[in-house]
Order: sequence, then C-alpha cells, then structure tokens
Amino acid sequence: MIGGSTSEDRGPWFKVAGHPVNAPLALVGGCIVSMLLTTVALAFNHQWASLLQFSSEAILRRGEAWRLVSYILWNPPTLSLALDMLMLWWFGRELEAYFGRRIFLKLCAGIVLAPALAGVAVGFFFPSQWVGLPGTFALFVAFATMAPSVTLLFGISAKWTALVFLGIQLLSCVAEHAWGHFIHSLVSAGFAFAYIRVQQGRWEMPVISLPRKNKNFRVLEPVPVQKKAAASVAFRVVQEEPDALELIDPLLEKIGRTGMASLTESEKAQLEVAREALLRKGPSGPARP
Repeated sequence: MIGGSTSEDRGPWFKVAGHPVNAPLALVGGCIVSMLLTTVALAFNHQWASLLQFSSEAILRRGEAWRLVSYILWNPPTLSLALDMLMLWWFGRELEAYFGRRIFLKLCAGIVLAPALAGVAVGFFFPSQWVGLPGTFALFVAFATMAPSVTLLFGISAKWTALVFLGIQLLSCVAEHAWGHFIHSLVSAGFAFAYIRVQQGRWEMPVISLPRKNKNFRVLEPVPVQKKAAASVAFRVVQEEPDALELIDPLLEKIGRTGMASLTESEKAQLEVAREALLRKGPSGPARP
C-alpha cells in the first residue's frame, strides 16, 4: 500500500560522485550498459541474441530457464530503444515518487516476468520469441492507472491515450500474426494495470482457503476482522507512543491524494485507533491506561 512506504524508500537509491540516483535512472543506466555491450557483440559478429532471446520452445523442450529474464539484455542501438529509455525515466520517476522504490521495482520485475511466464504457459499452442527491452509501454499503462485524468497529447487524458495506443499495438500484432508480441503486450499491460489497482487498495489479492478437518473444540463467538486489526494497532500505539503519528501520517497522505473512499477496512480501523490513541495521549503526556 501507499501508506506502507517509508521516507527512505522514496529517497535516492544511491549516490554517484555525490549525485543522487533514483531507481528509474539506475535502470536507464543499466539499459545504456546493455546497449554498449550489445553493440560490441554485434561488431564482432557474436550470435548472443539467439542465446539470450526468450523462446518458449527452448524453455519447454530444453529447460533453458535463463531465457525468462535474459532477453532484456540484448538491446541494439536504435531510436526505438532511446524512446523506451525516455519512457522508463519519465514515467518511472512519477511511479517511484508516488508508490516508493520497492513497489516500483516489483512492478518492473513483474513486467519482465509476467509475459515470459504467460508465453511458457501457452508455448505448446503458440510458440513465441522476443528479445530486447520490454515493458516500457506497460509503465505508461501503470502511470495512466495511477493518474487516469492527467491530460497528455492534444488534451486527451492518460487513460484514453493508453487504451488507444494499446489497441493499435494489439491490432498491429494480429495483422502481422505476431502472436508472441501480442501475448507480451497484452500480459505486460494487464499486469501493470492490476498491480497498480492492488497497490491503490481498489483490488485485493485473492486468498485461497484450504479445507480443514473439523475438530471437537468449543466454538467461540467470532471476532470481526476489523476489531482484531484495531486491537492489534491499539496495543502497538499504547506501547510505543511515537508510532501514533507514524501510523496516521501515511493514511492522511493517502486520503489527500485519492480520497477517503480509497482506504481499505483495515486502514480505516487503523486510522480510528490512531486517532483515539492521540486523544488519550493528550497535549501533555503519555496515553492513560
């Protein structure tokens, strides 16, 4: 959740010669290194592309699992690659600033892995191959999901811009019978949309409950989940006085950005318990028992 990220998580990742470097800039730097190494390999006619590219057939038949991620390492110098790196830096910094570095990096990892796993899942029916920097358009889909009403080209909102571009991209794949790229585009965009929805608290991850054998225990009255969460938070607030402000500030920040309706039930309970703890604490001292 947005409220779960810390100030350190939102700051620079590391520094180079005293200059702060955030996660999107570091990823762009990695792309540049990959482009230079690819250029050297091409200059010496090394056939590394065939070893690094994603190939569902090679993974399923020969067990070459490294291809699930190695395809992002082959990046010949092109104008398209430059535009992809620009999108990675531009939209990546907005996503990192809003959600925090850890959530942003998990988003990037999912954009790389989700299409590859989907390609393997349907590999026996639709063999697919691709190579090169993936998912930069999926980052734009994530940005449009985060801020759908932001206007971009010709006054069109980000939401409709993403839908139009995605539709054109998918139609182009169908016209060229490029089913591998169709799977990649659709799955990466779908993952980006779903991941941001989950982080905004609008969707919840499905929970699989396994059947358990009934035991002869006395059945107690069930305690609502909200009350249990509230009791847990209340105990932590009473035991650690500085935690009250730490718990309530991220929630107020989320309310200011996305509204009260965006809070989940557990976050609403957390907000109420933190408020009551601050009232008990009063202006002069620790909370009263």
